[in-house]
Amino acid sequence: MATERFGHRFSDRYMMAASRLMVAPDDDTYYVIQLPRYAFVTDVWLNITTAYVGGTPTISVGFAGNGETANTAYFITTDISEPTVAGIKCSIKDTIASNRSKYFSSGSGSITVTIAAGSASTEGTFEVFAQYVLIS
Repeated sequence: MATERFGHRFSDRYMMAASRLMVAPDDDTYYVIQLPRYAFVTDVWLNITTAYVGGTPTISVGFAGNGETANTAYFITTDISEPTVAGIKCSIKDTIASNRSKYFSSGSGSITVTIAAGSASTEGTFEVFAQYVLIS
C-alpha cells in the first residue's frame, strides 16, 4: 500500500525583479536583487544595452546568502554574458558552467553581479532581471 506524502506548499504567483541600470560600474561584486527566504529563482537574465569595447571585460551573475558560500558565477558565467556583445543573455539549464534555478530555503539572499572592465576603452551599461516564486 502506498503512503501519502503529498506536498502542500504551492504558489501560482511569479514575480519579476530588476536591478538598477549599471552604467560603467567600477570593478567589484554588487548585490543587485534582494530575495526573501523561500524564493525559488526560475530564470535570470543579463541585459547588456551598451557593450564594452576593447580589453577583456568580464561579467558574471551569481548569488549570496541562503547560509551558503557565495558563488559569483552561479547563474551566468562570462562565457555566456559576452560583455562585448549587446543583448539579453540568459542563465542556461543543464550546463556545467551555469545554473538556471536556485531555491533559497535556508535564508534570504541576493543575486549578485561581478564586473571587471579588463582595460576596456569603453565600459558598458547593463541590468539584471530575475523571475522567482515564493514557496513556503
